[in-house]
Amino acid sequence: MNRELLAYLCDPITREPLDLATGRLDDQGRIEDGMLKSPSGNSYPIRRGIPRFVPSKELADSVRSFGEEWNFFNYTDFKENWLAHAVKSTFGTAEVFADKFVVDAGGGSGSQTLWMLESGARHVVMLDLSDTVDDVVQRNLGPSGFTNYDVVQCSIDAPPLRSASVDGMVYCHNVIQHTPSVEKTAAALFDLVAPGGEFVFNCYPLNDQGFLRWVRYHLIYRPVRQAVSRAPFWVILAYSRLMGFLRQIPLLGYLLEKSGFCMQGDVPVREGEGVLQRLKRKYRTTTLITFDLFGSHTYQHHKSDDEIREIVRGLQPDPEKVLNEGAYFSRPKPIGCALRVFK
Repeated sequence: MNRELLAYLCDPITREPLDLATGRLDDQGRIEDGMLKSPSGNSYPIRRGIPRFVPSKELADSVRSFGEEWNFFNYTDFKENWLAHAVKSTFGTAEVFADKFVVDAGGGSGSQTLWMLESGARHVVMLDLSDTVDDVVQRNLGPSGFTNYDVVQCSIDAPPLRSASVDGMVYCHNVIQHTPSVEKTAAALFDLVAPGGEFVFNCYPLNDQGFLRWVRYHLIYRPVRQAVSRAPFWVILAYSRLMGFLRQIPLLGYLLEKSGFCMQGDVPVREGEGVLQRLKRKYRTTTLITFDLFGSHTYQHHKSDDEIREIVRGLQPDPEKVLNEGAYFSRPKPIGCALRVFK
């Protein structure tokens, strides 16, 4: 943990500033172990360079499947998907991260944090509640050579960062639907943004308008997810791999995705890539995204356009300070498009 992070940290319960009561430094001068304390007496440990704000075992267990998912799959092979979809559809270019202080809320495997650093971010603070912070995040960020980042283990609906402290960007992509309350989490993350900064987020849509969409969502997707998500890790993995294979069969795969049994989405073309290599990438992408859709995590909200509009207006009543609304609420929506809410 960089000592500079102390200026941003606060008690997630009382919102008081935190002081370093005890600390041991590594050979680079970063805080390796120690204890953070608030004036009220609350204390939070720093272990392996990571400040820990885990509110309860129950909440930590609610995201255990994400730890299993990212520790197993990782995400490093999907930078081109991130650039072609999340970045292009939301910002146009990765240059938006250059020289910015960024909070990566729900950073998962740490890959997006790494890509933001590679895009020139001044500093990235990755927040995540799952045990990826002790596994795949270390594998991805440790050897990177970057030191201008910090990892904080916490729930993103109660981030231990001071209000209005982030002058750059709070980024929450494809994560907010996995928290207990989308509304509460959006408000908590927007509270971190300083004037002139922005909160970037998207949420799974409630795509049940029209008879066929209603049948797909309510009679296929939801019952299948309810059954599959209760199964052990290896069963969810087997189901996802089966769907990954079947999705590559012409017509059958298309029908399976359109019916809600799996998802492959768009797989960017690589120049000079052979047919077999592309099929393997499509299989891996389908397996990963399907696992994500049907995993055993507790929360998976789908919000209608009107519900998202209401959340945005509650955060920022001035429509001039909200970007991407036209694209975000269009159908079909550009893949990976997120809303940009400025303060």
